[in-house]
Amino acid sequence: RSGFGRANIQDHQVPYLEKTPLALKNRVSLRSTKDRNKACMKEMMDVIACMGKFDQNQSMCEKEITSFNQCYKSFKAKQASMDKIKESGEVPKGQYAKLSGEQMNEYMKKFTPSARKGEFNPDNAYKHMYKYK
Repeated sequence: RSGFGRANIQDHQVPYLEKTPLALKNRVSLRSTKDRNKACMKEMMDVIACMGKFDQNQSMCEKEITSFNQCYKSFKAKQASMDKIKESGEVPKGQYAKLSGEQMNEYMKKFTPSARKGEFNPDNAYKHMYKYK
């Protein structure tokens, strides 16, 4: 039923107008790169549900407890290997590599730095705008 009211505008219908040249900063902020997913959350919830079901009797929940312990051991091993890579200063490679802030800054030093300083572009980037004439 077209013709009733306004239609939504799709993303591809909105033109991009470049007001200032696109430029990356020369640095990356050093935020925490911790994984947001907690370790073995599903297994821990299974253990808690089983313990609640059997009145905190651990002998009835041995299967869930062993699966939780195995998951936690593999998580700690993976975390230790990631810490070792991070401390070595080696930059991870590959399509899905995750870099910390320090690693990304070191990697970006290999390229020509942009003229951008801080939050804003240099003044000559705004010379074609009417406000600055």
